[in-house]
Amino acid sequence: KFQRDGVVGAIDKLERVGGCIIADSVGLGKTFEALAIIKYHELRNDRVLVLCPKRLRDNWTLYKANEKRNVLAADRLNYDVLNHTDLSRDGGRSGDIELSHVNWGNYDLVVIDESHNFRNKKSPRQGNETRYDRLMRKIIREGVKTRVLMLSATPVNNRLTDLRNQISFVTEGDDTALFEHGIASIDSTTRRAQKAFNRWLELPNEEKTPSLLVEMLGFDYFALLDHLTIARSRRHIEKYYGTSETGRFPDRLPPINIKADVDR
Repeated sequence: KFQRDGVVGAIDKLERVGGCIIADSVGLGKTFEALAIIKYHELRNDRVLVLCPKRLRDNWTLYKANEKRNVLAADRLNYDVLNHTDLSRDGGRSGDIELSHVNWGNYDLVVIDESHNFRNKKSPRQGNETRYDRLMRKIIREGVKTRVLMLSATPVNNRLTDLRNQISFVTEGDDTALFEHGIASIDSTTRRAQKAFNRWLELPNEEKTPSLLVEMLGFDYFALLDHLTIARSRRHIEKYYGTSETGRFPDRLPPINIKADVDR
């Protein structure tokens, strides 16, 4: 049920604001939620692209294949799969796709697995486009209106600009894209939240409470998250959905410390 609720919520955000980040914890089934969202768009005759790290390519191509391991074979999913690194190439093959023939601007939905790989908006060197810039230009801005679904258990690493850079894919880089939803400036909202977080970090440990952090971050930041993200933890699932359907989550065992003698 929690996965179905995630799918419905993500589809709603994709329809209303054009994008969504599913940031559920590791092991809660982000891939299956994404596949359900892909199926919804394919039933509307939309063309779908999945961008994933090369090491995860087989995870996605499996669900298109006519083989026994594919538990979703009856759904006849038919999306394209490309690697993140393919954005740096102008030609050659990626699986069964010839990159020079790809109509990059014709995708109605792009699913970015491990989207935190695009959290840094690096400056191009010697006039070359970065993968971030090419994704923005060739897939999101050109051609048909493209909705963006991002999957990441860690959309923010060190700074809230990580989140802002991923949100830019949804807004096509328009800082005021969510003005009608009460967010005057995405950049200003994340900057203020970052400053508040830095102030919270400097407080004495006894004052550094989660409730105070929530208060300091402010309404606008949480409104931004509410419009664009779905993030549930295992504790959230246990509290609000129970474990009768999923079974108990495994306990996290403490690490085992081993002291090995050094050969002389």
